Amino acid sequence: SGLPPAEARDAGSAPAAPQSLRGSVQRRFFVWLSDVHVDPFYGVSRQYGNDSAVCYFKGGFSAADAAANPYGYTACDPSEKLWASAVEAAKQVSDGAEFVVFTGDFTRHHQDEMPDPYADVGRTIGTVTGALSQTFQWAEPDGIVLGALGNDDSPHDYELNVTNGSQANPWLSYVADRFTANDAMPRGRLPDYRDGGFFETTLGGLKVLSIDTVMYSVKHSPSKPALEDPFGQFAWLRERLEAAVQNKERVWIVGHIPPGIESYGYTPLWQKQYVEVYLGIVQDARLGGCIAAQLFGHVHAEEFRYLPDAPPGAGPIWLTGALSPVYKCNPSFRLVEYDEATGSLLNIKVFYAELKGAQPLQWNFGYDLLGAYPSLQAAAGPRGGLSNGVFREFAARLFESWERGGEEFDTFALWYKTRFSSDLLCAAQSNSYNSTLSPETKRKYVGAFFCAARVGTVEGFRACAAAYGADIGMDEAAGATTLAAQARQRHWERIAQMSELSSLPMVCDHVPKAVSDL
Repeated sequence: SGLPPAEARDAGSAPAAPQSLRGSVQRRFFVWLSDVHVDPFYGVSRQYGNDSAVCYFKGGFSAADAAANPYGYTACDPSEKLWASAVEAAKQVSDGAEFVVFTGDFTRHHQDEMPDPYADVGRTIGTVTGALSQTFQWAEPDGIVLGALGNDDSPHDYELNVTNGSQANPWLSYVADRFTANDAMPRGRLPDYRDGGFFETTLGGLKVLSIDTVMYSVKHSPSKPALEDPFGQFAWLRERLEAAVQNKERVWIVGHIPPGIESYGYTPLWQKQYVEVYLGIVQDARLGGCIAAQLFGHVHAEEFRYLPDAPPGAGPIWLTGALSPVYKCNPSFRLVEYDEATGSLLNIKVFYAELKGAQPLQWNFGYDLLGAYPSLQAAAGPRGGLSNGVFREFAARLFESWERGGEEFDTFALWYKTRFSSDLLCAAQSNSYNSTLSPETKRKYVGAFFCAARVGTVEGFRACAAAYGADIGMDEAAGATTLAAQARQRHWERIAQMSELSSLPMVCDHVPKAVSDL
């Protein structure tokens, strides 16, 4: 069956589950959650090298504050209670779902400062996985797609020793044991997963390739030597796409860190050599058309990417907002609808909650792609399939909407951080989100944002941004060592006028206030 309808009512801790649509028998959907970053020591003092600190990113947040906010707090990674609430809410609205996807980052940030990082990360992965399998018992273990580890899913940030050979990888084997112990991964997936963190599965008529991405990151540790094909995953990916073409199948790729440039500080996410190899595969004239969609997490924002030279029929790339509110967003999860016959992405529905102290979370329907964006609905055509070409055109339509202060851009900017203040909202032209930035500065910012939507290297991003008068873009070396907040500050310093710089932290940062009144 297709997605449940948009109307979802407040009812206790989760929206009521409406009747499923009974339209075309081709319509199917699955549940997508990501980036929960559970902190098993939420509210515990003596963390992060400070006797009183209980939250790394929120100075002055005490154990008493955490007790008064049991589900979590903006700028902090959440407690287990938020995850339990989210999966229960997802269960309530997902009657008829085919399977469940989780795209990484089980564990809090600064995991290396937990008392026993190795054991604590393992236990957290087990806790998150256990809640997932217990809540979605109908899916365990075959119907749960997890394993795309995030950069915080190891004892140290972005750490993953690459073991190319016949021996199983020690950390991936340890994680796989946590999955199987909680009935969240069938044993048939273990050989590939233990060797490289990737696997193939078929669920709900859809072939899914789950890939490992941490070793492609510019921040990957250990950084040397940079192998041509870590874990042999590129060769495996090409082989599986070749088989899909021969069998006339379409596939979805799911992972954690997306390729290209991130849109907070505009730093590269993958090393250039890996971006180029990956583009060579997914834009291959013969193979690229069988990829119906790609899903990634990591960025804690609701955005899309498109391939510049994809063949006809290639699907879009969607990046999901997060469950953790650490980077100043409202927690959210998604239902993803697809056409079983063609494998095409049809729609995405977003559900979210606002953190309100000790009150139980109220999960509400937020928006869906086709309902929110008339230009997407028109481009999708009679079958409703959303392709790479559709999203490339969508980027152009959103920029045009921004130029005239239109509703589509405002909607996109509002949901970029799930109804939370953001730099993108600050750059809007309309009176709804007015700021003190000059039109020239806003144009540079929005132009650079949509340049980042085009998957490519730093050089390509810089050339695109230059067309909007923005001299920006960090190289890999700088991106690997620069903190996100520092990268954002540097980005604004390069595009804003001198008179605007002093007010940027107040006007344009992701301030700790939801925009629930908008």
